[in-house]
Amino acid sequence: MEEKMTRSYRLAEKFSQLFDLESKIDTVLSASLYYLNQFMDSERSSIFIFQPWNQKLTIFSSLDLEKHEVSIPKSCGVAGRVFVDRQPAVVNHAYADNRFYREVDEMTGFKTRNLVCTPLLDPRDHCLGTLQSLNKNGGDFSADDLELLNLAARMMAVAINNSRQYNELVVTNEARRKLLRKLTESSSNIFDKA
Repeated sequence: MEEKMTRSYRLAEKFSQLFDLESKIDTVLSASLYYLNQFMDSERSSIFIFQPWNQKLTIFSSLDLEKHEVSIPKSCGVAGRVFVDRQPAVVNHAYADNRFYREVDEMTGFKTRNLVCTPLLDPRDHCLGTLQSLNKNGGDFSADDLELLNLAARMMAVAINNSRQYNELVVTNEARRKLLRKLTESSSNIFDKA
């Protein structure tokens, strides 16, 4: 129990050092995945973000794939089922599980043995996508691994949500500055003509 708490605490500590509102979210999430791989003892971790305009889950961050390189229908594969059902999944024999979407392995050239996947739920309980770790180096994924992944997902969802809100504020403030500048110019033109 103490080892599990220590592992969770160390992961939370690493992640909290990364989450800065002014940092680029891509950089934050890539660094988070790097640490997640270490704590999960896995070969790869990925974040799939839901894209409402095409109803797909699209790779947003992975250490060895390009952003947007992989997209799957929102209900396809383990990641899709986790997204739709909002229930995490531990799959220790990927090719024997009927939810597993082999086409992603074919697209990437990666061979998935096992995986653990959980939804990315924002503070308002909206599902942003999924977080997954693949191919545990030391055997099968456990309930403790799922608990750690859930912790990471909660923290990453908050970071994604905060980044979106921060970017919206930056855009809104810039629009206000432009409007204020135009109003100031217009009012000075009125006084110049008078």
